[in-house]
Amino acid sequence: MTDFITRDGCSITYRVTGAGEQTLVILPGWSQTAAMFDRTIEALGRDLRVVSYDHRNHGESGRSDGGARIASLAADLDELLGQLGIEKAHLLGHSMGCSVLWSYIDRFGTDRIQSTVLVDQPSVCALVPWLEPADAAEVGAIMDFAGADAFARALLGPDSDQARADFLTSMLTPDISADDYAWMLAENMKLPMPFGAKLLLDHVTQDWRDVLPRIDVPTLVTGGAVSHVAASSQEWIAAQIPGAKLVVFSREDGGAHFPFYEQPKAFAKVLEDFIFANTRRPHR
Repeated sequence: MTDFITRDGCSITYRVTGAGEQTLVILPGWSQTAAMFDRTIEALGRDLRVVSYDHRNHGESGRSDGGARIASLAADLDELLGQLGIEKAHLLGHSMGCSVLWSYIDRFGTDRIQSTVLVDQPSVCALVPWLEPADAAEVGAIMDFAGADAFARALLGPDSDQARADFLTSMLTPDISADDYAWMLAENMKLPMPFGAKLLLDHVTQDWRDVLPRIDVPTLVTGGAVSHVAASSQEWIAAQIPGAKLVVFSREDGGAHFPFYEQPKAFAKVLEDFIFANTRRPHR
C-alpha cells in the first residue's frame, strides 16, 4: 500500500495491482474499503492495471475533520489520477462511489475517462422536494428526508454500532457466511463518526440525473435482483446514458449490493468482458 497527501493535508492510501496497458480505478462506497474488491482484483488476472484506494476517513486512509462532501472526494480522485500520472482510465464506482464518479464528471468532464462502471446506486437517493412521485419510483429513491435524518442521528447515537450492523445486513444476500459478514462489518467500522454521518447526508441528498446524459464514454450499469436498490432504477440509469449496457446479477451471482465480494468470479467476468470489448485486449 502507498499513500499521497491531498491539497488539505489528508493521506489517501492506494494500491496498484498488475501492469496491463488498461488502467481500472475502483471507487468504493460509503463506509466500504478497497480491500472489499481484493477477490475481484484477483479474479481479473494481470491484463489490467488496477488502482484500488480508500476514500479519506475510510479504511487505511488518513483521518480528516474536513471534506465530508462528495465534491471533496471527487477532488481527491482527481489528485489520485494526477499523482499516478493516469491520462486515461476505466472508472468503477460502487454505491456512493458512483456519486463520487458523477461529481468528478460534473466538475472535470470525461477527458481522462475511458469507460465507466456503475454498481448499484440510484441517481437520486432521497425524496428531494422537486422529485415527482412517479419519478421517485422510477429512479429508485430509497428514503425520505425524515428517514435520512433518523439514520444520521442513529449513526451519532449510543446504538450507532447496531445501526451500522443492521445497515450492512440489509445490503447482503442471506448466503453470506458469518466469517465474511464479520470481516465486512469490521471494515465498515473503520469509518469514524461524525464524519461518516455528515458524508452520508451529503451523499443521499444529491440529484445526479442531469449528469447522466453527459456521460459520453462506454458505460456498464449493474444492479442486483435481490438488492435493496431496485434493479429498475439501474435500468432507468442505463436508459439515460447513451449506449450504456445493463447487467442485473441474480441472487446466485451475488445479486445484492456487493456482487464483487459475494461472487467475485461472476462479477470479474462481466467487468473484464466489458472493458476489453471497448479496448484492445493485450496478448498474453
